[in-house]
Amino acid sequence: QIRVSAETADPLLVEKSWPRLVALVWPVEATPPSGRPGVLELVSGLHDRLAFGDLDPEVREALEPGILRAQALKEGLEQALAGRDPRTADSVSYQIEDTLWELERGLG
Repeated sequence: QIRVSAETADPLLVEKSWPRLVALVWPVEATPPSGRPGVLELVSGLHDRLAFGDLDPEVREALEPGILRAQALKEGLEQALAGRDPRTADSVSYQIEDTLWELERGLG
């Protein structure tokens, strides 16, 4: 059986690259995630915060389009992986990172 998957190579880089987004998804006072979260976990966490109304109205207004885009890209990545299409998966992974950079700047 052949499987294609995606994993964040260095989860520490997630915190270094997008510290504001990580703090938004996993605040210090909250129960921290088990292990080091990767890029896909960050996207899921942002989408969960949006879906459950856990964002301040100003933050929601600023980030909602980007979060929805990141979530759609994540779903596209998962479809590419399920379809054993590593070239598309690689391309989409860069689009996800670009979207996270835009979201991080939106919090600055």
